[in-house]
Amino acid sequence: MTTQSPAHERFKRGAADAGQYFNYMADFVGFTDEDRQAVNETRFIIEKHIPAIVARFYTQLMRYPATRKFFLKPDGTVDQEYLQLRMQHQVSFWRRTASAEFNEDYARFTDYVGRAHTSQGADPKIYIPARYVIGMVGFVQHNILAALNAELAEIDPELLGRATKAWSSLLVVLLEMLSRAYSQEHQGEKFTMPEEIDHQALMDLSTETYERSLGMAREIHTKTVVVGPESEIPEGERKIIQVDGLSIGVFHHKGGWYALHNSCLHRGGPVCAGPLEGDTITCPWHGYQYNLPDGRLLLDQEATLPMYPVEIVDGLVQIKVPILMRDPFDFKLEFEGAVTEASQPDLEENEFPVSELEPGQVKLVHLEGARVAVYNLDGEFYATQDECTHVKGPLSEGELQGDQIICPWHASCFDVRDGSVKCGPAKRPLKTYRVVVSGGIGRVER
Repeated sequence: MTTQSPAHERFKRGAADAGQYFNYMADFVGFTDEDRQAVNETRFIIEKHIPAIVARFYTQLMRYPATRKFFLKPDGTVDQEYLQLRMQHQVSFWRRTASAEFNEDYARFTDYVGRAHTSQGADPKIYIPARYVIGMVGFVQHNILAALNAELAEIDPELLGRATKAWSSLLVVLLEMLSRAYSQEHQGEKFTMPEEIDHQALMDLSTETYERSLGMAREIHTKTVVVGPESEIPEGERKIIQVDGLSIGVFHHKGGWYALHNSCLHRGGPVCAGPLEGDTITCPWHGYQYNLPDGRLLLDQEATLPMYPVEIVDGLVQIKVPILMRDPFDFKLEFEGAVTEASQPDLEENEFPVSELEPGQVKLVHLEGARVAVYNLDGEFYATQDECTHVKGPLSEGELQGDQIICPWHASCFDVRDGSVKCGPAKRPLKTYRVVVSGGIGRVER
């Protein structure tokens, strides 16, 4: 039997009363069946504008340091992969909303989206203050109404009136659904001035994300990659391979063969390394679940993991990996005061700016090719091997509670000061390293 981590226990498909609560709030604000019909009638108008709405939204987030920080790498540059991942979730959410299918699954999905921004979600390290969730809904509402006005003011004023009322009421319901997981604010904020952002770069990225969600990425051809002999992957087993920087999990499951991108849609966790029960595979980091045969995310049927065709040829397992026609998207943003290559001294792989690691935080560095997790305990720095001694879970992705790090995969606990095991299933202690601080730079040593 698979041992589930506390993170997995926190991960649910939304509150059990989500559908009832959605209907209650819809009745309270006066969102009627006629309103639902008006939303459906304007579905394709809104879908047309989703790339622009998402681009404007992320331009706004990137302008302000308080929200931009969620999308930056440790060196101060934009994490484009993570930014596009969040765009993908936004695109999926608003396309699903525009479909006007407000059933139990939609309500529970919306409830979970709200909780995912709080400590009640799958990743307790992520906390987005309620003010930003409120601001997001208000910002999107303004843009939706502007899109409706631009498309309908001259050709169908009657539908414009109905749709304006419908979408306004619906956004009030969604705001309540998204924010009800909050109890009270526990994160303060200092006033900082917004900065100028290259909106066109975000518009290009948003359009690319939207087109990918519609399956519009074009291919020149596919290349064949040999995974290995069929006998290497018996029934019920899997093999994870690397192809041109892609991690792909190949499964022999119930007589069939499946190959999926080994990167969870939530935070890029190694989903193909997670437990498989029936047709459901669970990401070991935060518990997101997928249907193995088609890669669909159980929380959101519109979101799927990329899959690759599998063939058995002369006893060899082969997969076909697409080569896309599009050139790689060049996305660079620089901000005043951000740490850039020009302003940051050259650091070795075992070094880090101590200003980037605040008390209670964990950071990943490398020492002679080995992954090392560095911890800040009230201004004192400690370092251990990054791989949990149970099944090699990434401790740098875990939760630091006091002087103990909790493995995000199966919740093993270790004292970061000496590496000792404080709770299982791990039995062996962690290897520890010295951390030397000089001139604002931390360095991990043996």
